[in-house]
Amino acid sequence: MDLVGFLNDLTGGELLLWKVVLSTVVFALAGLQVAMAARFWGVTGFPGLNPDVAASVHRWSGRATIVLAMLVALACLAGPAGATSPTRVVLHTVFGSLVFAALVAKFLVLKVVPSAARLLPAAGIGLFLSFAAVWATSVADYVSVR
Repeated sequence: MDLVGFLNDLTGGELLLWKVVLSTVVFALAGLQVAMAARFWGVTGFPGLNPDVAASVHRWSGRATIVLAMLVALACLAGPAGATSPTRVVLHTVFGSLVFAALVAKFLVLKVVPSAARLLPAAGIGLFLSFAAVWATSVADYVSVR
């Protein structure tokens, strides 16, 4: 099966634009993750937002973030990269790998070593910064050449 052809057909020949849009949604959801985590950890207050509701929004938006990030990663591995510079591609690859490494680290702390829960904010911030770096080396590059 030709995955690139399938994805191009699915996106009407606009695979690169599809990756840019989904990457931006993933980055926005990652920002929502940070805001909700800050609320339920008591770092900041959002008037009228219960910490339990913030925790629920954090979990559900996290699930959506992971699913969309995996779709983008699949498209990145299979599809066109647009205007490429070797440095951008290497950085994007490193940061993309860091996203999934940070995700694994966060889940290990959360599920395997619950006594290390104090490390969750650092793991979450690391994950957000990884998403930011991936976004900056892809979407920002795409927009700057348009």
